[in-house]
Amino acid sequence: MDDKGLIFDIKRDSSEDGPGIRTTVFFKGCPLSCIWCQNPEGKKFLPEKDIHNKQIGTWISVEELMYRLLQDKPFYDTTGGGVTLSGGEPTLQMDFASKLLQALKHEGIHTALETSGFFRYESFKKKMLPWLDLIYFDIKLIDEAASKKFTGRSNKRVLNNFSRLLADAKIPVIPRIPLIPGITTTAENLEGIAAFLNQHGIQTCELMPYNPLWLDKLKKLGVTPLYQRKSFMTPAEQQACINRFTQHPHTEEKHAN
Repeated sequence: MDDKGLIFDIKRDSSEDGPGIRTTVFFKGCPLSCIWCQNPEGKKFLPEKDIHNKQIGTWISVEELMYRLLQDKPFYDTTGGGVTLSGGEPTLQMDFASKLLQALKHEGIHTALETSGFFRYESFKKKMLPWLDLIYFDIKLIDEAASKKFTGRSNKRVLNNFSRLLADAKIPVIPRIPLIPGITTTAENLEGIAAFLNQHGIQTCELMPYNPLWLDKLKKLGVTPLYQRKSFMTPAEQQACINRFTQHPHTEEKHAN
């Protein structure tokens, strides 16, 4: 399967994952294990089936994928849109992602990446960065112990990668902070992230209000959630998070997928 990638969804006509009308390609497999994962069906790097025996994850070649993506090129061209790689974590399939990005740029298509930031930096810099036009970079937790507890991994690589990327990238790198009530929404975490971003001179970022729709996805996988919040955030809760983030005045609010 060296020449193929494992994909679990392709979402057309998207307006949430970058500029213009886009197609978002969801890569299967992720090095993190966030207990609130919005796409839990994308965690495992292998094809699997849900409780209804529905297949999740398909191996596909760059050629096959490009055939499907090019069908929407007129929409990309007229709206300034393009293709966004999401997941899961696209950088987990670095070689395939690299080939796909190069094929997209050969066709003059705008490319974007949504990443958890947990990847081998030198490989990313060589294999993916040269063919990207935009990066959305998740920063979930500023405290290492909290990161290990709630995502299964230390955040050191994520924060280091973010710092190195800002120095190397000639494209927009936009941090995204998922707002998970009781976990990432604490004053300590949001103020800590704001301070970290200010240190790097960041002028814009996005706060992503909690979306509970992932719970239904987890139910279909036959998995019991470790995090039980079943309701969307209230406007008051969202405003409280914005207030905690006041050290960073250019914050933008967007809804998570």
